[in-house]
Amino acid sequence: MKNKKNIKSPLKFQQKLDEVLDGIYDLMELTKESNLPAVSEDDVRCFYEEDGKTGFQVAGQYDRPSEFLQALLDIIRVQYEPCPLGTFFLNSNLGFLFERISENPFQLGYLSLTSNSNKPFEQFWDEDVLTYIKECGYKLSETSAVYAVASTGWQQYGYDFSSRVSNKLNSGFSLSEGLTLISSVINDKTQEPSKHIYAGFCPDEALGTKIRLSLWLFINHQSHYLQ
Repeated sequence: MKNKKNIKSPLKFQQKLDEVLDGIYDLMELTKESNLPAVSEDDVRCFYEEDGKTGFQVAGQYDRPSEFLQALLDIIRVQYEPCPLGTFFLNSNLGFLFERISENPFQLGYLSLTSNSNKPFEQFWDEDVLTYIKECGYKLSETSAVYAVASTGWQQYGYDFSSRVSNKLNSGFSLSEGLTLISSVINDKTQEPSKHIYAGFCPDEALGTKIRLSLWLFINHQSHYLQ
């Protein structure tokens, strides 16, 4: 076992951790589904403006806070997952996400759903995920982009798993698209291929043969905007 190294700059560690948590706070305030006032209608003080909201108060501004947090964690995890299944997935490719953020307002849809054990992804998507998307009030037809993170235990985490997910979601790149993508990175001249759904993959031993699918949906429908 390698020797564990001490943190040489504890104050810098504290500073960076504070910046990460502040960034998550700001992100959640930008995407909240309701707004907690400093003083309630019953004249109860909820928080002081100068101190800001607590973490649970920020999370409580979502209809499904636990789901939002799980989806956020998976979106972060897929960027740093040390065992990716390929180079053209959402794994470590933040550019796929950033390039679809325009200057126009949009709603950030989210969900995180876990399948039953040994349920094939195709069946999970058709029977559970699509139904739940509708229950959440989302429509895939109103999305400009969808970001999916599929996690499962090591027993089925592999190329067959990623292929089945990619084929079902049409999120994978063909050989031609892959070469075009590489070319665009090298010479910055070729039009990059794009997908409606981008998928990434993470192992989670606790899931066993279950699949957890977390989605971020970029929704353009004006009536969904939080005023």
